[in-house]
Amino acid sequence: MTPQTDAIALWDILKREITGIQLLWETVESLYFKAAGRGLATLAQDVPLFYRLAQTALMESLLMRTSRLMDPAVSGRGQGARNNLSLNRLTDVCGETATDVAAVRVVWDGSNLKNVRDKYLSHNDLARLLSEPHALNVPLDESDVKAMRELVAGLREFRRTVHSKLCMGVSFSDEGSSLQVRHEVDVLDRSLLAGELFFKLLPEHEALQRVWRDADLNTGEEK
Repeated sequence: MTPQTDAIALWDILKREITGIQLLWETVESLYFKAAGRGLATLAQDVPLFYRLAQTALMESLLMRTSRLMDPAVSGRGQGARNNLSLNRLTDVCGETATDVAAVRVVWDGSNLKNVRDKYLSHNDLARLLSEPHALNVPLDESDVKAMRELVAGLREFRRTVHSKLCMGVSFSDEGSSLQVRHEVDVLDRSLLAGELFFKLLPEHEALQRVWRDADLNTGEEK
């Protein structure tokens, strides 16, 4: 394989990883960091533990996925050395992307996200756990959330510029996936709101009570 084909093969995988990061962030942003619709607000009120645990899981996945992209091109030494799927690996294969990678690294290196990853996700530091209250959620303040937002935006711009360099003449748009997430969160919000209204109206409407009984019976048969 030529250096160009090596770069394109690596880029194909990196694009998919960056897309995954963007979709995770779009989900977190829509569910937790934008003004919640009435249905989602009800969900947060009715099942607060589940709602926050889902946020924790999404944010941890985001942090680990983005941090892996910042790994060195190669880990280990000698026969144990292995190539990483990282931005630095892309630079090694295609030096033309070095400036684009540096722009993303500026955001990562200027944030506290690596420290959070190292301290809370990479390993269980017993000394820290003995001296601090143990919690399931990773402590992220507003500046960390802002940094994650900037990092995802930087990765999106990175994907656009590098794609134009490595895949000249091939158009690329990532808006469809983001729109799909926003649409589905909106559907979830409206579905939750519809359920809330259904139960409010249920005591006063015999027809709705019959629907509810029939649904309950059908569910029992499926089990």
